[in-house]
Amino acid sequence: MSQQAVEAFQEWLGHALPAHYVAFLRDWDEDMRGEQVFLYGAESLMERNETYETRQFCPGFITIGDDGGGRAVMLALDEDERAVYLVGHGSMQRDDFELAAEDFHAWLAADCPVD
Repeated sequence: MSQQAVEAFQEWLGHALPAHYVAFLRDWDEDMRGEQVFLYGAESLMERNETYETRQFCPGFITIGDDGGGRAVMLALDEDERAVYLVGHGSMQRDDFELAAEDFHAWLAADCPVD
């Protein structure tokens, strides 16, 4: 993980990433997780969030991956919220979020279930 990529993304975003997510990125290279989820590495975060227009349509959240079936994996920028959400790339609105897990690290430990 490139610390420079994380810093550049935070600058572009105009917001610090939650510490628990930065700790995850420290040891993560972009890859599949579980059977369905592709989690982005630090180097891809800016490009993916620009492509999906996350800042515009989902303020307060970032896209951290996808399920390969048309849904984005979303994480709140609020340091205290650790929940993971799914939302269709075609809707990308907070009202359409589906809760995937209450806690990011528990979701990772369970191999990122999305069903």
